[in-house]
Amino acid sequence: MSSKYLIGIAVFSCVTSAAIARPSRVERKLVTIKAALMSADYRADLPELKSLRTRAAELSDDPNFGYLADYWSGFASWRLVINGVSAKMAPEEAKAQLARAVVDFETSIRKKTDFADSYVGAAAVHGWLAAYNHADEAAMNKEIEAFKRFLNRGLELDPTNPRALWIEAVPFIVLPPERGGNVDRAIELYQKMIENAGPLRPESPLPDWGKVEALMSLANADLKKPSPDVDAAASNAREALRLRPDWHYVKDILMPQIDSRRKQLEGKE
Repeated sequence: MSSKYLIGIAVFSCVTSAAIARPSRVERKLVTIKAALMSADYRADLPELKSLRTRAAELSDDPNFGYLADYWSGFASWRLVINGVSAKMAPEEAKAQLARAVVDFETSIRKKTDFADSYVGAAAVHGWLAAYNHADEAAMNKEIEAFKRFLNRGLELDPTNPRALWIEAVPFIVLPPERGGNVDRAIELYQKMIENAGPLRPESPLPDWGKVEALMSLANADLKKPSPDVDAAASNAREALRLRPDWHYVKDILMPQIDSRRKQLEGKE
């Protein structure tokens, strides 16, 4: 076999490998959308979240990354509600946004049945819908069952997924003790989130958020303890802001709440 032939094979192999490794156009678009969505979420930029949702939805038909396009579209609707509630979003609008998120997350699941994060997103949204349907017991129970079903499947697929752990903690932090609330258990899950959160991967279109959400949630939980620990709450909130200085909720809502609680405990209010 001639040396020229061997060189040709080597060159062809290198070119082929590079072509395989090079991200596709849709993947590159989703990387950009992911970064912009996370920024818009932390900044509570509702118009930008809506715009980015549209951009993600336009990629839904891609055979390889359509499931991720649906995930990020659902994520945008979900975060519109999370941020919108702080901005006094009307309940009917919130329910409409959540219903849209359900469609996107469940469409993503149908396209890729082993993608844990879409199950987690679906669980989170059904949990919100349960709260909005509290006046209709049958509707509320239906949403609660969906919450449990999707969350259990997400945890089954990826037991250490920080985002799954975040949603697993929700009932423990929001419900009263007589209905299963348990602040200490929520704190355990938030700490487990931090332990399992890997480094952010800005080159990847896959979700990798979770660590700063755990720190924010720990700060909230510190305030909910029977004996509130405002120093721990402030420390966790500051660490979240160190990692995400643009986080509107932590900077403009949570930190003032911590300061107010400190003053109350010190008898200054």
